Order: sequence, then structure tokens, then C-alpha cells
Amino acid sequence: MSEKKAIKKVMLMNEVCYQKVVERIEKYQVLVFVHSRKETSRTAKIIRDMAIAQDKQTSFVKENSESKRILMEVTNKLAVSQDLKDLVPFGIGIHHAGLAKDDRTLIEDLFSAGHLKVLVSTATLAWGVNLPAHTVIIKGTQAYSPEAGRWIELSPQDIL
Repeated sequence: MSEKKAIKKVMLMNEVCYQKVVERIEKYQVLVFVHSRKETSRTAKIIRDMAIAQDKQTSFVKENSESKRILMEVTNKLAVSQDLKDLVPFGIGIHHAGLAKDDRTLIEDLFSAGHLKVLVSTATLAWGVNLPAHTVIIKGTQAYSPEAGRWIELSPQDIL
């Protein structure tokens, strides 16, 4: 695949992911699975930035709501992650093994309580944390395999 096609594919996946989130966000919480730690914050920021550009950020967190107050208060308590501090006020969280344990637990609690409307996570979340997402998006069915030195398709078991 040429570089231009790869960039176009990534841009299209981001647009489709955002559109699917926006379709569901008014009524439901959305969980988006991505394939790397870096991709969690990248995807979450793309969703946030597209929402701001289309003036839809209040779909994620209503102004003057209890959730908005809680998210602003919690942002100051986050331990390490600047990405979380940039995203949580918008009702969007990220979750991966590289986050501080306290931050991961706080994000899980905020999502469980319904304060975060979107959670972008690696697959580690799928193997042991039960969160109440109505809609689950798997952003891409390929993951990079260092052993193979190329992108490979996820197995049906991984997708399930």
C-alpha cells in the first residue's frame, strides 16, 4: 500500500469512527478499541477536535451539568497523564496499561458512573474490566506484529 493510500485509509477510519460516536453519543456511552497506547490518545483527540470543529462538544458533556462539574474537579486530581487532563473535561477518556493505576481506576469509575461518554482503550480493557458501554467500536481489524514485521489481521477470537 502506498503512503498516500495509507494516510487516506487512516483519515477515513478516523472520520467513520467519529461519525459512529456522534450517532450514538446523545443516548449512549461508547467504547472505542484501538491497537496501541499511542493510538488511544490520538483517536480520542481526533474525536474531541472533530466535535469542537462541528460545534458538537455539548453532545459529550452538557454545559452546567453535574457531569461537567465532576469532570472539571477530577481533572485536577489526575496523577500524571497530560492527555487525560486534555480530554476528560470534554467527556472523553483513554485507558491503557501505561497509565498510572490511580488514573486508570479513576477513568473506569467515571465511565461506570456515566460521566465519561467516550472511552478509547487498548484491548487490555476487554480482558477483565466490565464497563457499561452500549456501543463498542473496534477501530481497525489489523495490528502490527513485531514478530512478523508487518500488519496482520486480528483473529475472530480477538474481535469477539
